Amino acid sequence: MIYGAYGYTGELIVREAVRQGLQPIIAGRDSKKLKPLAEALGVEMRAFEVARTEGNLKDVTVVLNCAGPFSTTASAFVDACIDAHVHYVDISGEIPVFQLCHAQDARAAAAGIVLCPGAGFDIVPTDSLAAALKARMPDASRIDLAFSFGTKPSIGTARTILESAASGGLIRRNHRLVSVPNAYRIRRIPFPGGTRWGVSIPWGDVFTAGVSTGVPDGLVYCALPLTLGLPMRLTNFMRRFFAVPFVSNALYRLAERFFAGGPDADARVAERTEFWAQATNVHGQAITMKMSAPNVYAMTADTALAIAQRCLTNPGPGGYRTPSMLMGSAFILERSGYEVSYA
Repeated sequence: MIYGAYGYTGELIVREAVRQGLQPIIAGRDSKKLKPLAEALGVEMRAFEVARTEGNLKDVTVVLNCAGPFSTTASAFVDACIDAHVHYVDISGEIPVFQLCHAQDARAAAAGIVLCPGAGFDIVPTDSLAAALKARMPDASRIDLAFSFGTKPSIGTARTILESAASGGLIRRNHRLVSVPNAYRIRRIPFPGGTRWGVSIPWGDVFTAGVSTGVPDGLVYCALPLTLGLPMRLTNFMRRFFAVPFVSNALYRLAERFFAGGPDADARVAERTEFWAQATNVHGQAITMKMSAPNVYAMTADTALAIAQRCLTNPGPGGYRTPSMLMGSAFILERSGYEVSYA
């Protein structure tokens, strides 16, 4: 089942699934939005609210949740999937969702089902890079990660960024998440296509890379112009206002105006996403990896379906898994369209 099937990324995933010869059940809240897609692709549809999931998972082995914000949808789905013995996969980049699933590890293991949030971009590529660096430097004490979108964000991604700004920054220090100001670190990042400014943000890998690798310290940078990074730092005193409903709703409406729809088909083919990752140990030794990858939304459709299919055919033991824990550190590095270098 693909829930949130008529959202921008959800529909991409549904169409890619059908192109690959799969016959998913598509689902979401709005039957009027589901019906045209179901009829066009010849697939079954189920319309229901996330809070009323019970009974709608009949004959379902895996749920792929594409309906954000995942901080709202994941909890009900995780409980329902554990009770129904259904594997749960989503494309979240939200740390509270990863923490939720991690906390349900024992319940999921007892039910024999996998919980694998973060099955697209954000964390699949960076989680794979972190795991690969850990394999090359077993004594790593720190792993820092960075990404450059290379594309127009979808509305779901834009909302996640706004929510992150309201909550402030996060880094991983001595195996714990530590609150820091927005734009806590600003530095130049040598991406494959050239050096750009990177601004630290509370992205999902701050939590998941620690789970995947056991490395105690790290943070995540997003490529942003310095003209955005510096105001983020200077306006930290205002961040509490971002959480006020009136202000946050106004910001969401503004995001919808500028980001609704995401990149078109031509842009998804032409655009590239770039990554940088560095592991260091207490002796000051460092290993760096760089990666050029497909557009983030094309990437998400590809990796989310691959992970869902693994849960269908060979999930392994139940419990919480990051993508690299479920698929192996080489998963993303061996897929077509990715260029990786070491230094």
